Amino acid sequence: MNGAPGDTEDRGSQLPRLPPGRHGLPREFVVQNQRERLTAGAIAAVAEKGFRVTTVADVAAAAGVSRRSFYGYFSSKEECFIDTFAILEDFLLESMADAGTGQSSWAGRVRARVAALLEGFAANPDLVRFSLVAPPAAGGEFADRYRQFLERLVAALGEAAPSGRDFREPSAAAKDALAGSLASLLIGKVEAGEAEALAEIEPEVVELVLAPFVGRERAADEARR
Repeated sequence: MNGAPGDTEDRGSQLPRLPPGRHGLPREFVVQNQRERLTAGAIAAVAEKGFRVTTVADVAAAAGVSRRSFYGYFSSKEECFIDTFAILEDFLLESMADAGTGQSSWAGRVRARVAALLEGFAANPDLVRFSLVAPPAAGGEFADRYRQFLERLVAALGEAAPSGRDFREPSAAAKDALAGSLASLLIGKVEAGEAEALAEIEPEVVELVLAPFVGRERAADEARR
């Protein structure tokens, strides 16, 4: 996919609709186009209505495809949502990994990963609504998927932390606290209509990520750099 998954305009996909009838396009292009539109449509629809209330018709309408086309890819809205979650997660994790490449220090890699994560969410606040706001209210498999998502984000942000006297391995409780604080910060900005200002909390997020590994005082010093 090009750009952030689910990039939308007026809560609908920016991807061009396919011409009706015999358009003569290769099947591979048609499949990719409609699949990407459904991903964007699922993100937009769930961000607006939540997992439980959103229907297949809502997703199809947001994607600009027919219900029949939807069922050509997914057997249910739940399957579509879980597939979309995986695409969103892969996009963010790959962006963070790429951003950390070339940084000489671990703290520098953390800072670059945080910046990439915030940039991805700032570019499309619906990603926050889809992945962090809607799942807990839905419960069940979506709440489980939300917890897995946060665990993977936290693991990716602190990946390859050094070991030794100046570093420590965070406890499970510390990682859970970090995940909760990160989600709270992101949701707060987006729900306040301040998604474009997410970059402003980069130092705060960097400190949050570093603190379980190096302690609050050192983390605060690193975050101010």
